[in-house]
Amino acid sequence: MTPLAEIFTEGARDGQLSFEQVYEDFFAFVYRNARRLGVPASAADDVVQEVFVVLYRKLPTYDGRATLQSWVYGILAYTVRDYRRAFRRKQGPLVAVEGEEQLQPAPSTSSPERRAEHVQDVALLMRLLQELPDAQRELIVLADLEQLSIPEICECVGGNSNTVYSRLRVAREALKAKLARHLLASRRPNT
Repeated sequence: MTPLAEIFTEGARDGQLSFEQVYEDFFAFVYRNARRLGVPASAADDVVQEVFVVLYRKLPTYDGRATLQSWVYGILAYTVRDYRRAFRRKQGPLVAVEGEEQLQPAPSTSSPERRAEHVQDVALLMRLLQELPDAQRELIVLADLEQLSIPEICECVGGNSNTVYSRLRVAREALKAKLARHLLASRRPNT
């Protein structure tokens, strides 16, 4: 075993979580949700790396009061918020590049037209998500894209279930309103 691998797995011998296992289990979750929370593809690797640097430092302090997924998500959300704040200060508002991300690939059995529609739908969803406030975007991502239950979302973002239900309803309504405005604008003839 290499010295680096020994560092990553030394906690596993003590009955603690190994960084290597956490990295393996949560890399896709962290990367996917960094993108969904508004980190452009060009910066996603850096943000994900920062999340795992923080996780490496804090893993010995994980006490199990929250699920590991919600604990990891909390670190991710904080890191993304910090990145977005710094980005706005330095370069202005974040703008998603259309077609840059696919949330779920279109089934390979679908027609080329359906796959193209899927890419357009995903690009539109990502653009509309970028227009939502951070807290609303987080709730939509956790509930509708990650399919977490309300108790799991409560662990991730804090708060009680009634508050989360209410905020999620408001976030969904805001997203629907943005979609309706987009659809209305796209139906208007250019004059």
